[in-house]
Amino acid sequence: MKAVKILSMTFVMSVLCVGMMFAQQQGQKPSPKVKATPEERATKQVEMMKKTLNLTPDQVTKMQAIQTQFNKDQEASKGTKQDMKAKMDAYDAQVKGVLTPDQYKKYVDQKAEKAKTEPAKVEKSATQPSAGAATHPHKAEKKTDKPQTK
Repeated sequence: MKAVKILSMTFVMSVLCVGMMFAQQQGQKPSPKVKATPEERATKQVEMMKKTLNLTPDQVTKMQAIQTQFNKDQEASKGTKQDMKAKMDAYDAQVKGVLTPDQYKKYVDQKAEKAKTEPAKVEKSATQPSAGAATHPHKAEKKTDKPQTK
């Protein structure tokens, strides 16, 4: 009988300890994400291009330099939309000079496909207010399709 009481008390204490551990972890903020350097981002981007566009070793070398410089320019720039558009156009011209016509067509198609999914992210962040309860996911009002009855 005493063994059953001891086992049940041990079980209850274990459950309480585990619950307290989860409660403490929920209060902690996640560790900040380390931002990759322009070179690291360029390497990752060129690797994706290498796979999707079948780049030659020479093209990889040239694209690495172009992408690294573009990433550095983007990071340093606080320019207007027109400035960013001009930089993107210059980048595209450099890319076009490195890729074959078929590769460039595929690159443009991939870019257009990505643009279809990306504007939703940009629009959403631009239209949300910067402060207040509406920006907090747990404090925002929940909307339902059901009519409310009083």
